[in-house]
Amino acid sequence: MLANQLAVKYAQAIYELAAEKDMLNVVEQELRLVESTIASYHDLSILMYHPQVLAKAKQETIRKVFEQDLTDFVLKFLLLLVDKRRETVLPEIIREYIKMANEARNILEAEVITAMPLGESQENALVNKLGAVTGKKVVITKRIDTSIIGGMIVKIGDKLIDGSIVRQLATLKNALLNNEVTGIGVTD
Repeated sequence: MLANQLAVKYAQAIYELAAEKDMLNVVEQELRLVESTIASYHDLSILMYHPQVLAKAKQETIRKVFEQDLTDFVLKFLLLLVDKRRETVLPEIIREYIKMANEARNILEAEVITAMPLGESQENALVNKLGAVTGKKVVITKRIDTSIIGGMIVKIGDKLIDGSIVRQLATLKNALLNNEVTGIGVTD
């Protein structure tokens, strides 16, 4: 819980700076770059998140790795996180920042799970339908899960629309098991 509160606090700070400078998209791209770079290099990840590595060493590494790719205030933000020993909260900060920036840009993220890849026309129709229902520009993240057999599952925030075949079969099974058979009309 404390980590989430810290993430919101720091995300709000970087969001306000980005909004003031009209750089929401640029800052999001830079934060995503930082996150993906750290995640891609195991040694860098260990160095950044290990509690016994000195803050000074982490700050030097951040400067060497990211100085050319980040705007000045994003770089200073990362250095401040390290100075305050909050670097372990960085992934949550980035997620919170993206939520805030998307809210400001009227963008809604949705996760779409299907058994097979969607065609381009299906994807466009889904994005348009979700946009019409929500009144926002919808950006989807696609994931394939063959265990749902068919149909799709759409997750938007804390809402879930489950149109999967596996859920429909489970609903049908429960209905059949819970219905009492009153009689079978068999006659001689």
